[in-house]
Amino acid sequence: MTEQAGKRPLITANMVTVVRFVPMPILCWLIYDEQIWLALILGTIIGCTDFVDGYLARKHGPTVLGGLLDPMADKVFIALAYLPFADPALGWVPAWAVALMFMREFLVTALRSAYEQRGMSLKTSYFGKVKTWTQMQGLGMILLFMLLADQRDVLYGLIIALIAAPLVAVLVLYLVRRRFWPGALLMSLLTLPLLYFHFLDDIRLTMGFVMLVIVVLTWLSGIDYMLVGLRELRGRGDFGMSDLVRILGALALPAAIFAALTETAVPVWALGTVLAVELAVGGLDNLLSHHKMGAGALVWALRTWGASALLLVCVALALNEGAAAAAEANPLPLWLGVAAAVVSVLGVVREFWRGRDYYIDRRLRDKAMAANAA
Repeated sequence: MTEQAGKRPLITANMVTVVRFVPMPILCWLIYDEQIWLALILGTIIGCTDFVDGYLARKHGPTVLGGLLDPMADKVFIALAYLPFADPALGWVPAWAVALMFMREFLVTALRSAYEQRGMSLKTSYFGKVKTWTQMQGLGMILLFMLLADQRDVLYGLIIALIAAPLVAVLVLYLVRRRFWPGALLMSLLTLPLLYFHFLDDIRLTMGFVMLVIVVLTWLSGIDYMLVGLRELRGRGDFGMSDLVRILGALALPAAIFAALTETAVPVWALGTVLAVELAVGGLDNLLSHHKMGAGALVWALRTWGASALLLVCVALALNEGAAAAAEANPLPLWLGVAAAVVSVLGVVREFWRGRDYYIDRRLRDKAMAANAA
């Protein structure tokens, strides 16, 4: 090995990924403050750093920690960016649509853990490969539409450009490399109806259609896990309590979060914390399940079901008294919402501490070497 090759890189992919987390809460705040230009710029920068850490990982070699952090950063980014869209304070897109998008994320993560525990593997569908890209592109489109809501001619030009640009890319790629790019063609076809919705002069309807497309593609991306894989899992005859707890938690948690967002005065930071950390721990659970070290049913239920129950109690109290009146007369729902965030954070921290041997490379390498020596 040369001296140059043996040197530690000054900036690693993991460093870039960790830095990506820092501005994500700021992005959420900018959207709430309706500083859309700044939110669009910051969101673009965060998105571009994904390419940077990918390049560095290919250049210097991937790590177990990097393989865990990178998808985690993508999920936290999507969580903190889309949460304000569903808040009635802004009302940009239907809350149920955003809830459905995250319900798919939690459900597929839960199923993936079940498959990893049994050594099962499924090929990712084409939609699965473009799912995160679609969500990030949808984020940019929604911000642009809100930014240009009063400039109809500019929006017409933008929509036409979004339709034409992928078609040009398909043609160029085919002429240069004789390769067909179906994803770009799909993008043009899905963007085409925006011309009609924009003609109706209803920006909320336009953004609702964008969100609907995102939700449909997001669910299609998990079709292999939810149909093929689940059938194989059921056919094995070993579907256990741990699997049931994860699946029910995957359905209950996003429903509780967005119900609390729309019906209660629970602080947004508490709901965003629960959403972000629970999405983050999913990748770790997949990794630990692969090593047969996934959390047991009781521990998982106490965290996910506990946080869900606390939020649903908040919703019940708010529906009974009215969100504003409940916040003034009875601060209990606010404290219950904060308690849900605390339960979620403490449980997730425990999981990361418990599984540290499996994502800190040195520990994992030493353990593997010890096992081989034995």
